Formats: sequence, structure tokens, C-alpha cells
Amino acid sequence: MSQLVAIARSIAGIWAGLNQAWTRFWFESAPTTPLELTRIGVGGALLINYGLATPHLRIFWGSGEWVPLAQLFDDIDEWTHSLFFHLSHDWEFIIFHAIFLFCCASLMLGWRTVWVKWIVLIGQISYAHRNPILVYGVDKILGSLLLILCFAPIGRAISLDRLRVVRAAKRAGLAAVVPQFRSPWANACTRLMQIQMAVLFFYSGIEKVRGDDWWNGDAIWMVFVANDMYNGFLLDVFARHYWLVNVATYLTLLIEIAYPFLIWQRATRPYLLAAAIFLHSQFATFMGMPYFSFVMIMGHMSFVRPEWLFELGQWWKRKIGAMEMIYDGRCGFCVRSMAWFLSFDGLAQISVRNFRADPSPVVSDAEVEKALYLVLPDGRALPGFEAYRYVVLRVPGLWWQVPFFYIPVLSRLFGHPIYNWVASNRSWLSSLRSSSAPTQQA
Repeated sequence: MSQLVAIARSIAGIWAGLNQAWTRFWFESAPTTPLELTRIGVGGALLINYGLATPHLRIFWGSGEWVPLAQLFDDIDEWTHSLFFHLSHDWEFIIFHAIFLFCCASLMLGWRTVWVKWIVLIGQISYAHRNPILVYGVDKILGSLLLILCFAPIGRAISLDRLRVVRAAKRAGLAAVVPQFRSPWANACTRLMQIQMAVLFFYSGIEKVRGDDWWNGDAIWMVFVANDMYNGFLLDVFARHYWLVNVATYLTLLIEIAYPFLIWQRATRPYLLAAAIFLHSQFATFMGMPYFSFVMIMGHMSFVRPEWLFELGQWWKRKIGAMEMIYDGRCGFCVRSMAWFLSFDGLAQISVRNFRADPSPVVSDAEVEKALYLVLPDGRALPGFEAYRYVVLRVPGLWWQVPFFYIPVLSRLFGHPIYNWVASNRSWLSSLRSSSAPTQQA
């Protein structure tokens, strides 16, 4: 009897351990950062791909230029559907295409992500089903990635949606800190995408192993010889140094077969992730497949650990050094501007000081009365436009403003005059929305 009890306890312990491992793998609370990287890349890839196809919209997906609808309906089943089946006029195609491109840009930027991601998925399926001739592996991979993104709680980091949340909190108090979003469902969706990429590599590697050219080390040579569009210079190099063909062939096999097994371990993940990115970079460079390669790389971003990005951010903060902005807490416009500005500072590189409540030992009150000041780690203080100019180059969230502050024509002819006008009229600007923000910040 005691032996049965011991066996039962052992089985219960094993089951509890398996259950704990399963829960930790799928439902451990995690941020959405890896998924956000994929969101940005997928949105950008779709925007560029279909944006470049705009001049050929009617030919590729119109009523009958390439694939007449009557012929298409004979070849597809009743479950295959596309919104293009219901469009007949040019203006309808143009409006649909414009909305799709707008939603792709919104997905990339993370604006209203909750609903635009579904429009992008429906649009991608509609384009693919309307013209199957243009469809190949990348479209199926995109469909899988988009479906996972649609069910994932994306838009919570590195997005305009996150920016809106942070800005609202900052307007209530500049010292407010919005914690990073984490959830078990974010981790589950990340795992689904990781499994998708691992399975793709596994079957790709297995399919290659079945071919004699891959076993013999000649596959890369055969690929380049069979397609005249591939890099002729590289083909000539391979012909002169054939051992490179063998190395490239076996290295490709090694990466694709090892990836599904070694990408999960903490110690080997960085190397396998780098190898996969390198492999697809070669496809893009030498085989003329930038769209496919970029989409695959964005799928691999699901394996990026959030702590890697955190450590990178901390390194950047140490490299740049601390920065303190001194502002006028009685100026409503100044407070709103600071809230807007700080919402882009995802790494919290900038600290703020209201000189009304906490005078600066570096800059006098009379100077801050005239303009905002930025105090640098070395003790220098930059006023107004020069303060913003210094910051935008050093805060990643503000890099999109670099052209406005560093292109000579824009900065000299417009930057300084606009800032000087705003500084001299800030009291009037504050009165426009005096009730929309607090006038005193600590």
C-alpha cells in the first residue's frame, strides 16, 4: 500500500511539474515588445509592397486584366473570398487601396491598432485571393503573422497608442510614470509566432535534406544557375571558388535544421537568431528576395528577449548621459508642451524641473522666464531651440524630428523664428486652453 502511495505521489509530482512548465511557457506574464517589433516590420513591408504596386492596381487586381473573375470563380471553392469580388468601378478600387495603405501605415506606427490590424488582415487576404498568380510563400507567412497579431494585445509599446496613454498621464502630472504593459496573453501570442517561425524552418530544412543537391553540397550552385535574375557576379565567384558553394549549401542546411531546436535555449538563442537574420539577408542581397527576407526577419523578431532591449536602452542612456529640462510651471502651454515632449521619451532620459517650485542652481529664474533650458551632464545649459535641437538627436523617440532641427534651411529659416514666436506668445497660447492642463507642476 505504501508503495502505491509513493508511486501516486511521484506521478502527481511529475504532473504538477509538467503543468507548471506548460503554464510558464505559455501563460507567464510578458510584455508585447517582441510582437511590436513584428508589427512595425509587417506594417512597413505591406505598405511598401502594395504602395509600389499602386500604378498597376487595376491590372493586378482589376476586373479582368490578368485573371478574369469568371475564370477565377471556376478555379476556387465557395470559401475563398475577397472584397475585390464586389468592386467594379475605378473609384472603388482606388478608395479600397487607399484605405488599405493607410491602415498599413497605421499598423506600422501603432495608431488605433485595435481595429486597423483587422482591416490589414482582411485586405491582405483580399489581395491574395483576387490574384492567386501573384501569391507565393511570403503571402501565406504574412497571413499567419497577421492573424496572430490580430489576437495579440499589440499597440501597448513602441506605438502612437502608447504615446497617447503616456501623454494623458503626463498632462495630469509630468512626474507620472506609466508602467509597461504585461499580460499572459501577450506571452501566449508571442509563443504562437515563435512556433510558427520554428516550424517554417524545420520543414524547410527537412525538405532540403531530401534533395541530392543539398547532400552533395551543390544546391546553391543549382539555384543560381537555374535563375538568370540572380547575382551574376556571385555566380562568377562561385565558379572560380567552388568550395564556397559547398560552404554556403551546408551552412544553410545547418542553420535551418538547428534553428527549431536551439532557438529556445537562452544560451544559444542569440547565435541562432543572428544566423537566421544573416541567412535571410543573403537571400535578399544575392537572390533578389528582399520582401520575403524582410518579412521572415520580422517574424524572427518574436524571439527577441525584452531584457535585451532594456539593456540596450540602459546602455544608450549611460552613453548619452542625464539631461534636465527646466520649464515654467505656471505656463499652461509650457506644461502641455512638456507632456507632449516627454511622451516620446520612452527611455526616461530627460528629467524635468519647474523653476517656480524648485529653482535651478545652474540657470537663473530670469533666464528661464524667457525660454526653456536644458542642463547637460557637463553643466552646460542650452536655451530654447538649441535645447530641443540637442535632445532630438539623442532621444530615440524623437529621431523623426531630426530633419526639422538639423536641415539648415528648415532649422535656420523656420526653426528659430517659430520657437522665438512661441516663446514670446506663450501667455496668449496658454489662455487658449487654460483649463485643459494644470498650471503648476512639481
